[in-house]
Amino acid sequence: MLPANWDVRLVNRNSENVRDEDFAWADMVMSGGMFNQRLDALRLIALAHQHGKPAVVGGPDATSSPHIYEAADFRVLGEVEDVIARFIAAWNAGERGGCYTAEKFQIDVSTTPAPRFDLLKFDQYMYIGLQYSRGCPFTCEFCDIIELYGRVPRTKTPPQMLAELQRLYDLGYRGHVDFVDDNLIGSRKSLRIFLPELVAWQEAHATITICCSLCARRTSSPYSSA
Repeated sequence: MLPANWDVRLVNRNSENVRDEDFAWADMVMSGGMFNQRLDALRLIALAHQHGKPAVVGGPDATSSPHIYEAADFRVLGEVEDVIARFIAAWNAGERGGCYTAEKFQIDVSTTPAPRFDLLKFDQYMYIGLQYSRGCPFTCEFCDIIELYGRVPRTKTPPQMLAELQRLYDLGYRGHVDFVDDNLIGSRKSLRIFLPELVAWQEAHATITICCSLCARRTSSPYSSA
């Protein structure tokens, strides 16, 4: 979702160290993630400042606990499709700080562009995660998904998802793909349309294995897969 003329370098903090060279190369440092990435995200903000670079943070943890990330120069909170244009405009106008918060549950994910799979080093991944939908109709007390993405699942289109899979295939990926939705079966009507097309695609591309992790919270088992 960043401008096409921006050069982007991805450092996977699960498998790579960030180097002084990376900070020297960058005009800004962007990070974000879930709660379990919090300590490293805060460390990256501090490192960016040590190298004289502005830090941008987003993702579910920053959205849930924005006060934890007050040290960041920019906080881009909520579903980024709704606020990324404002952030980019502010940066291009010379602003070097600000907080941009998306209106909740308004994004039409059928307009979301495909991820930049070309930035990935595939040998660092056991599997690649794709997202078909956002949101979950359930109200489980242990889960904050409905606070972040709402109770009405929103889905991408089948052509959109097949294009993402095809992009991975065209880039040479021949591994495991996992659908990492909040609740893949949250919208069964949409899923009944998508799954036959997914099956047909997989049969034509047998060198990619697809796993759909289903949230089955109202069954006897907490999780199931197909």
